[in-house]
Amino acid sequence: MRNLLALSLLLAACSHNMIPGTNIPDDPQTRAVLNVLNQYKEGMEERNATAVLALAAKDYYDTSRVNRPIDYADLQKELPADLSKLTGVRLEFTIKEVKVDGPKANIDYFQVLRYAVKLPDGSEKWEPAQSDDARMKFENADGVWKIAAGL
Repeated sequence: MRNLLALSLLLAACSHNMIPGTNIPDDPQTRAVLNVLNQYKEGMEERNATAVLALAAKDYYDTSRVNRPIDYADLQKELPADLSKLTGVRLEFTIKEVKVDGPKANIDYFQVLRYAVKLPDGSEKWEPAQSDDARMKFENADGVWKIAAGL
């Protein structure tokens, strides 16, 4: 019995804190990166390009687009124009993995995006949901996490 108690205490001491219901480490840096992702979700759902752009790093560069890469200057032009065409956005995430390595971090997640557009007759049409695996990259500069790619 004493050995079982000692083993239990040893295992408890060796266990790492995880965010409840996940295998994601619960530490300040992981929480900070997840907070930026949540702010991105809120900005998108509010269709607030200014709020989303404030989360992006000035050296933002994303090569995941099929047509061409996009940098911060492109983002500044395209995001407000794209969001202005929408009347509603719903974004859901299922976080798969968060990796924080010094000043860099990645979040791998599954996303479901729904959006509505205004039709010429003034009505609103919700488009079918789009879902896919995604990765958002982050960088930490001066203690502030910013999105480096993946918007």
